[in-house]
Amino acid sequence: MDDDTGTQQLQSLWIDWADHIVSFHQEDGYERLDFSSNEEKMDYVFQKSFAGFCIQ
Repeated sequence: MDDDTGTQQLQSLWIDWADHIVSFHQEDGYERLDFSSNEEKMDYVFQKSFAGFCIQ
């Protein structure tokens, strides 16, 4: 039986504050943001999209 306990992987996004862009993949000059779960990461994406950020 597989047990993934203790092997939690951080979920990452990259954000460009000046141009209001959130990216799901690494981009030069963007700040990396780490989240403890995919749900937390996606909540953040929705918050930023409602605030006018572009998502790529």
